[in-house]
Amino acid sequence: MFEILKKLFPWKKKPVINEPIPVERQPETKPPTSKKDEEWIGVDLDGTLARNDVWLGHSHIGDPVPVMMARVRFWLDVGLTVKIFTARACDPDAIEPIKQWMAKHGLPELEITNAKDFNMIECWDDRAVQVVQNTGRPFLSSSIIGRPRVPMLPQEVPTQTFYPAPPKFQEN
Repeated sequence: MFEILKKLFPWKKKPVINEPIPVERQPETKPPTSKKDEEWIGVDLDGTLARNDVWLGHSHIGDPVPVMMARVRFWLDVGLTVKIFTARACDPDAIEPIKQWMAKHGLPELEITNAKDFNMIECWDDRAVQVVQNTGRPFLSSSIIGRPRVPMLPQEVPTQTFYPAPPKFQEN
């Protein structure tokens, strides 16, 4: 599977991850500038990197999700920093089973955290809803899975509240 992704998305050089931020997404105040070598991508464990099964305790983690495993390996191969970003990390007893799961499935020992900081440049998570900065307006995915699951405000109208996903991200 990884070889297929390499053929579909050939990279001749390290990808640029800090492309200019569109004016409408510029923050009013900027956090302290991070160093490039400290930037990281957060990848959720349950439901994103591993299949989300019925909760059977910290020692049980679902099978890997192949495309996410390929992405993480690719990001690591091109020199990006990836951290496992999971709520499980709030319990110290959960860390060792995650390390064992990574080793079993051929990943290096990645940092495991449940906290984000100014150096996190992206978060991949099955529960996330992307919101346009400083507006409170989420992007409306063409997929029902990509839409918020919690109730909208009574005065909200989906076609007015949500920004449509950019065309290149809309599903066919």
